[in-house]
Amino acid sequence: MVLALSATVSLSSCESFLEVPTIGKSTIETFFAELDGLRAAGRGLHRTLAEFYDDEYVRYPEIMGDMVDVVRLNANEQITRIYDYLSVPADDAGFPRNVWRKGYDVISNANNILYYGEPLYESFAQNKKEIDMIFAQALFIRALVTFDLCQVYGHSYIYTPDASHLGVPVVTWVPGFEDVIARSTVAQTYAQVLKDCDDAIALFAIAQQPESVYYASALACKALKARVYLHKGDWENAAKMAEEVMGEITLTPHDKYIDMFRDAASVVGEETIFRINGYDLSSSMNALCDPSRIIKVEPAKKLHSLFESGDIRADLLTYIPESMESTMTQPSYNAFCKYCAYKRITDERNRRTDLFILRGSEMYLIHAEALCRKSSPDLARAAEDIKALQARAMGKTVEEITLTYKDADELLKIIEDERVRELNMEGHRLFDITRLGHNLERGASTTSTMKSLAWPDYRFALPICQTEMDTNESMKQNDGYVN
Repeated sequence: MVLALSATVSLSSCESFLEVPTIGKSTIETFFAELDGLRAAGRGLHRTLAEFYDDEYVRYPEIMGDMVDVVRLNANEQITRIYDYLSVPADDAGFPRNVWRKGYDVISNANNILYYGEPLYESFAQNKKEIDMIFAQALFIRALVTFDLCQVYGHSYIYTPDASHLGVPVVTWVPGFEDVIARSTVAQTYAQVLKDCDDAIALFAIAQQPESVYYASALACKALKARVYLHKGDWENAAKMAEEVMGEITLTPHDKYIDMFRDAASVVGEETIFRINGYDLSSSMNALCDPSRIIKVEPAKKLHSLFESGDIRADLLTYIPESMESTMTQPSYNAFCKYCAYKRITDERNRRTDLFILRGSEMYLIHAEALCRKSSPDLARAAEDIKALQARAMGKTVEEITLTYKDADELLKIIEDERVRELNMEGHRLFDITRLGHNLERGASTTSTMKSLAWPDYRFALPICQTEMDTNESMKQNDGYVN
């Protein structure tokens, strides 16, 4: 997709989704003339979000991090190039273009809903609460993906003292052919993300409520704000927002933890805030990780080394074939089982991969880190957050967990390791490395030609794809990628 010329809307019926690329203004207006069109566009927006996350976004920061090893014999060139930090603007079939294109497809669809759906408030006044809900979801998803794109194409917030370095174009309208679309600063990008979240929360307060955690909600807006504040280094607000979310959810218990990932149709997870519904969808993440297919990535030894005996989360790094998998000859495989649904699930459409976008465990981790880093640290409360996660993982009570640390720095190291144990392969690792200003240091098992990389190297951000650079004269390339 060339951003300056984007005019795409994804539509949905009750049974399937229909993508209609590059449709004209009159066609869009006709589609949005009825409430059913807005409803379909809202479902379609969630579908395009699912494709963005499952196809490119989640794997990118994990493969470029330090806890994943690529099986080079099986992986394609797109994967090995980002693994080796070899991305260049001309990679039109790779991540620089695909993340950009799919991300802005989502944003364009959200903007179409917000712009072309506005007249429905008058013609369907009796359905105002439902319209409010769809608009609120569009605002949240626009915020989410704008932030995600800024993570990929802009450097972390601390890259410059005032975050005045380039982020991504903040597109909050339906662009015309002559509109100037340029990159905002990271500070400006974050500000718009937070504004969209606040606007969505205000709408959710008066709107019809979403039917499930597979649709965006006010709670998802608050959780996203907690994440944004964490990356911004606004510790007071990060702690406050995470605590607010924690008050509305509980952690998924020990005995349901594995099934929350591997049997998502039956166990959504008490801690789920916002999740992708993989029903009847082919999963790229499953194709990437499942040893019963052609496994392309696997957990690094560095990741395995972080787990103690008895930690249930370590079970998600070892794949044990089920009895019906007759072609599987090894007793176990090194694999990311978060994306390996049980084969015993007989309904193939429900043998699915439901990616987490936001869940409660992350809020505990944000809360703990923010409490450690704020101007008046509260190490005891931060430690309680980590104890809660470790107790769940070990099948123990909080009282049975002991953390040993002498100061905030030592507790922060415990929290960082806990983030890896809890959130590995969920789309966080590279962004945690860069927001903390750490160097990339891969373990001895890595197959990458890039063994280490000192922050703030320019390669921690992807280049703007050449297609966009050639078409949009207002676009500026990231430093280091300019000839």
